[in-house]
Amino acid sequence: MLDVNTEDVLEGGLYRKCNTYKGGGGYDSFPKLAESRFGPGDYHFQFIVQLYGCNLDCPFCYVTRAGVWGHYKVISTSELVAAFNRAPCNVFHLMGGAPALAMRQWPQLLEELASTAGENWVFHSDLMLTEAQYNESILDDVSHDRALYAVGLKGLSEKTYRANTRKAFSSKLIWSNLDRIEKHKVPYYFTFTNVPTAERRSFWGDIENRYGRARMKQLRQDALVIPLIVYNAESKIDDIPWGGTHAGP
Repeated sequence: MLDVNTEDVLEGGLYRKCNTYKGGGGYDSFPKLAESRFGPGDYHFQFIVQLYGCNLDCPFCYVTRAGVWGHYKVISTSELVAAFNRAPCNVFHLMGGAPALAMRQWPQLLEELASTAGENWVFHSDLMLTEAQYNESILDDVSHDRALYAVGLKGLSEKTYRANTRKAFSSKLIWSNLDRIEKHKVPYYFTFTNVPTAERRSFWGDIENRYGRARMKQLRQDALVIPLIVYNAESKIDDIPWGGTHAGP
């Protein structure tokens, strides 16, 4: 609640809503990307679900360790979708922490959204390519025509990645997972958080060599560079040990 307006809190604090244009749009071009892929719609109104746990420990995360590793409540997929259908939002945004740690549950979520949420909905979530080795059969199931995923890159070298995540860099895992989501045609775009220009430039060269010039140009056109923002929560980021001491239902 340090950086969330009380009027945006939904259902007693289980969820929140977000108008990504509230501050003038800023760097968040998701609504424009969604319109280009799904047609016209109010894609700046997002229903936010924040999941427990993360494989990273970013020192600039507004969620803070207590938010990522603190008390949580178990909610069924059907309850999540019902709450989304009650909310004045078109985008179901599953956030973290690291939401792809729960990717095995995304297919059921997509199935229930498709059967109950009408026509003008989008499932949006985040991949960081380092949560674990992605399961290829699950990638087939989450490659949905109403889904769009942000692949968040927080460094493309050991130095930058460790500074931004306080975790070790694994180029092998990143490229292996990226190859897999390309192979299974998972709909995605890149975001770069605090990644130096030189690293981004080298990365685009690697993408061109790996997937071809046309694919590189498409991905580069849709990519977003995210500036670091000073949040009210910044002083409380390290409020508990990483991994949590307050876990429990």
